[in-house]
Amino acid sequence: MSIAIITGASSGIGSEFVKQLKNYAFDVDEIWAVARREKLLEELKSKTDIPLRAVALDLTKTESINALEEMLKNEGKEVGVLINCAGYGKFGNYEDIENAEALGMIDLNCRALVGVTNVVIPFMKRDSKILQVCSISSFQPLPLMAVYAASKVFVLNYSRALSVELKPRGITVTALCPGWVDTPFFATATKTKNPKAVTKYTFMQTTERVATQGLKAMKKGRMVSIIGGQNKILYVLNKILPVKIVMNTWLKTQK
Repeated sequence: MSIAIITGASSGIGSEFVKQLKNYAFDVDEIWAVARREKLLEELKSKTDIPLRAVALDLTKTESINALEEMLKNEGKEVGVLINCAGYGKFGNYEDIENAEALGMIDLNCRALVGVTNVVIPFMKRDSKILQVCSISSFQPLPLMAVYAASKVFVLNYSRALSVELKPRGITVTALCPGWVDTPFFATATKTKNPKAVTKYTFMQTTERVATQGLKAMKKGRMVSIIGGQNKILYVLNKILPVKIVMNTWLKTQK
């Protein structure tokens, strides 16, 4: 039996991946939906035709990643699809964000993503697929979102390099780079000492669109997928404009 593992599956883009996975003929017989909130994971069972197992784990804890590895070993599962979607951000400068929250972003966005990927890869076969949910912010430094944006730079470059390392095994790695997405992300991001540090969310995208493009890009084995024409323009501009201009322009849009 081949399974799909989707982290951050309880809401937002992650839950949309669960709902849409059946539409893309991936060779999987079961979805392991991973997140902290078991009740929300259980509710997803009625929203997909693929059998779903709710795996309630806090991926910021090493023991949770170890527990996932033990589950795979004990049940002898092959993994056909891995989608790492767990993550969060916080708005504000370094004074507005508690140190525990700043480190928590790194733990979930980077450390947990690498940990899950490392324990899953040994159970993957040729033609298996990995999708790492990244961000258009991975292409530029973002004052007022400094740690979050930097964590996505890590995810992007890690995913690119890993795709080369896994090529001989026939496993593809795709970094998905959306812009603003209409999800509960904002409820968490604004819970800081300066909740209005970032207020302009231009070119908002839906979870449905992001999940659809992500699954299509993963199916094709693309290394990087940027969602939306405006974000592709931003990507080009970030490559040719001086970093100071990019950062100052970003700050002006938030005033």
